[in-house]
Amino acid sequence: MSTVDLPISPAPSVAHLPFRSWAPWFWPVAIAVAVLDLWSKAVIFARYPSGAQFSWWGETTYNTGVAWGLFGSYPHAVTVLTLLLIPALAVVWWTQFRTTGRPANLAFGCIIGGAVGNAWDRVMTSLVGPAGGYSGVRDFIRIDLHGIGIPYVWPNFNVADAAISTGFVILVSLVLFKPMPRTGLASR
Repeated sequence: MSTVDLPISPAPSVAHLPFRSWAPWFWPVAIAVAVLDLWSKAVIFARYPSGAQFSWWGETTYNTGVAWGLFGSYPHAVTVLTLLLIPALAVVWWTQFRTTGRPANLAFGCIIGGAVGNAWDRVMTSLVGPAGGYSGVRDFIRIDLHGIGIPYVWPNFNVADAAISTGFVILVSLVLFKPMPRTGLASR
C-alpha cells in the first residue's frame, strides 16, 4: 500500500478575512458611539445650562482640553491634534488590527467613534463658539467619590470619553492576556 502525497492548501490568511467577520464589530460600534454621544450631549445641554448639577450623577461642563482638562489653554492645538489623530487611528486599525478579531475591532470602534463625537464638539467650538452653544467638549457625567469615603470628584466626562476608555482597556487587555505561542513540546 503506497501513500499519496496530497497537496495541503494553507489556511486562509487572516488578511483575507471576509468583510462579514470584522465589519459588524467596527462600523456599527463606531457609528453608535458617535451618534449616542452627540445625541446625549444635545439632550442634556438643551435642557440644562453649563454648570448645572441636575442629579447625583450629572453636571454640565465644558472641557477645552483633553482628559482631566490637560492642555485646556490650547483649544485650537487640541482640535488640530484630534483631527490628525482620527485618520491616524483609522490607518492603524485598518493596517494592523482590522483582521485580528472581534475584540480589536470592537475596541477601535469605541475609540474612533468616541474621538469623532468629541471632535465634533471641538470643531463646532472653533467654528461657532459660545454663540452657537459650544465652549469646548460637552461633559455631563459626574462621579463624586465622597459617598464611598474617598474625598475626590472625578472630572466630568461624556459617552465618547467612556467609549474611548473602554476601547483602550480592551486593547490593553488583548496585549496583556495574549495567548502564549506553543513551543512545540506538546507535539513530541
